Amino acid sequence: MNKRILGGVVLAALVAGIAHAEVLKITGEFAAPSREASLLRSLSIDRIGGQDGSALARAIEQGLSGTHFDLMGGYAGQGNAEGSLTGGITTGVDEQPFKRREKRCVEKDSADQKKCIREEEVELRCRRRIVSVKADLRIVRNRDGRIVYSATKPFSQESSWCEGKNDRPAPVEDVIADGVRNLGQAVREDIAPTISTYDIRVRESDKGMSKDQAKRFKDLVKLTKRDVRGACDGWEAMAGELPGNASLTFNRGLCAEQAGDYPRALQLYHDAQRAGAAEGGVGADRAMRLIAGREDAAIRERRR
Repeated sequence: MNKRILGGVVLAALVAGIAHAEVLKITGEFAAPSREASLLRSLSIDRIGGQDGSALARAIEQGLSGTHFDLMGGYAGQGNAEGSLTGGITTGVDEQPFKRREKRCVEKDSADQKKCIREEEVELRCRRRIVSVKADLRIVRNRDGRIVYSATKPFSQESSWCEGKNDRPAPVEDVIADGVRNLGQAVREDIAPTISTYDIRVRESDKGMSKDQAKRFKDLVKLTKRDVRGACDGWEAMAGELPGNASLTFNRGLCAEQAGDYPRALQLYHDAQRAGAAEGGVGADRAMRLIAGREDAAIRERRR
């Protein structure tokens, strides 16, 4: 799953990784952060200035392959595509010496060469290297000249090594190539929607429930492992007994999200947050992105 687009989903999925936690598996389409750019049907990747401009153009093309974009090139692309991507890329390498002190064995046991009997602190000559790559990019909608995407994308990698150690970093060229690939993927995450399958942990707190209600609630939590819809129906029925209960409201929001009823999920998550379920805020943010994703998909479908 994508780190930027699905930040809240990733966080919830990490929480869901707790051993033995019951979860609901959900699939949804999330809107691209740059929604105007994502509504373009065709895109021409034009000149990207800089020594690694051609490599970045290829990386962006590869990142956008398999998305809804019709990618065009050359003069025909510039004249017919709905949007044009241009920009520039700069790279830099900063390498500086420094010294480090550490203990080293200076005398070993004559009978056991693996055993050190005396250590001394020695000064090592070392080097520190920072490789940086930065791309400034924008997409213009060709019919009216409107800039629908403008971003500065940085990438950097710091490494260090010392004399006498076999820990030299990868060649600069390899680091730059990796950075360029990362930037291409970052553009894809900005302007193309993402379909993702993710696990969200159900809320298990029985706070505010009687002993009998808590038992039924816990049984429904366990039921999610084999019959999700049955568990959801059970939580819905219990809501009549415990209106406004944080756990029931949040779990009903999860059920609505899994069923694709995002507006209802949004309302339930807001209600759950007001009732004291902090997870409701993350759920509401996710539901809003799912609503936006569905709206954008409908717009693209109408424009085919």
